Amino acid sequence: MNDTIATFADRDRQTVLSCLDDRRGTADIEALAADVVAERECTSRDEVTDEDRDAALIRLHHVDLPKLDKAGFVDFDHETGTVDRRARPAPTSTVHSD
Repeated sequence: MNDTIATFADRDRQTVLSCLDDRRGTADIEALAADVVAERECTSRDEVTDEDRDAALIRLHHVDLPKLDKAGFVDFDHETGTVDRRARPAPTSTVHSD
């Protein structure tokens, strides 16, 4: 399995991408962490505990966002703590003419 497929196959990273798609713009990593927990727990952002948000924040910063950035799904700026959903180009097909 190639790295891009393995990166996308992870359920937590799919949730991250879904949350970013819902935002449609630059996301602050702390707000994104709350969104991820809320979606995973099927609850509102207001019900997300600081402890759960902080755990998600650590995973986002050290695991999920670097992998998604490397695979080309997001642009993650470590210094500002912001992330943007990167548009994936549509696959192109090659037509051969004889």
